[in-house]
Amino acid sequence: MKNSKISSEFCNIVGERLGIIRKHRGMNQHTLSVALEEKGIRLSTSSISKIENRTRKVSDIELLALSEILDVSVDCLLREEMKLQ
Repeated sequence: MKNSKISSEFCNIVGERLGIIRKHRGMNQHTLSVALEEKGIRLSTSSISKIENRTRKVSDIELLALSEILDVSVDCLLREEMKLQ
């Protein structure tokens, strides 16, 4: 595992990758919000925007649901290297 510094200026490390993957999957924030609601996770489009802008923290339950909906591993959301299909 490479040693890297984690910046404290942001609230999460998944936001940027979340936006990239969501767009790659052809989803808008509303569609993602609806899919999360179907899994029992209430995240408004505003909250999703805040996550993607890295101004809102992400819970482990939200992270797992996001990975399932976007069909990527949690690791893919957490790491810089992404291999999207």
